[in-house]
Amino acid sequence: MNVPITYDIALLDYKSNVFYRTGKTASPIPVTVRGGAGGNAIKRETLLEKLSPGDKLVIKCTIEAHPEIVTSAVKEFKMSLPEALPSSFSKDLELLIGDGKFGDLTMMVDGEAVQAHKCILTARSPVFAAMFEHAMQESVENCVVIEDVELTVFKALLRYIYTDKVTCLDTMAQELYAAADKYGISTLKSLCRNSILEKLCPENAADTLKLADLHSDLEMKRYTLAFVSGSVAIKVTKTAGWQDMAKTHPHLVGEAFEALAARIPFR
Repeated sequence: MNVPITYDIALLDYKSNVFYRTGKTASPIPVTVRGGAGGNAIKRETLLEKLSPGDKLVIKCTIEAHPEIVTSAVKEFKMSLPEALPSSFSKDLELLIGDGKFGDLTMMVDGEAVQAHKCILTARSPVFAAMFEHAMQESVENCVVIEDVELTVFKALLRYIYTDKVTCLDTMAQELYAAADKYGISTLKSLCRNSILEKLCPENAADTLKLADLHSDLEMKRYTLAFVSGSVAIKVTKTAGWQDMAKTHPHLVGEAFEALAARIPFR
């Protein structure tokens, strides 16, 4: 580390008069220096002439250090910021699911009482919002009976409402799709739709087409019709699901043949 210093060196004769002086203004001098820091030399003869009685030499030396003006010695500040903690928002909200201590709503599903919070349901579902906004029986009694949705499916729906996460698409995508459509949760419905279409095959094509028709999902229907009218058309018509659909939903068979005819080139 270099520290700027100033120094003044004076030699005094036997009358205490200065006969030689040298000095230096502030400049960086290594603090580890041992010995002279330079200066003008004086001849030995001149020095001997000025000695006081007894061959004594009087040296007056003043040195001042100026560490406060050190700038170059300070290294540039380089330090990475501490890593911010990941958000715990969804985990915190998940803890509220089924919490009877702070819940203000009871939902009866398959005979089991599930505690929930009106404010969260209202913010996430327009169907629940309309239910609680008006003076309906559910709003007055703070109790909602959930019908046509199984308990496991409803709990998965509730978990998505609170946390925006879903982990059971592999096992209940169609059931959760229907529940999401019923309560107007379009983002979950979209996730379920994609999961269903990713697994589309000749064996489940008819069921998927019926599901799309039941929930007026034109996007799912167009995708499925394009699939069944493609190269797998013959395989699809031989499945039990297709044979059942032909009996219960004949109009869908007609739509499928129209889609197939539209893809056949005519000369």
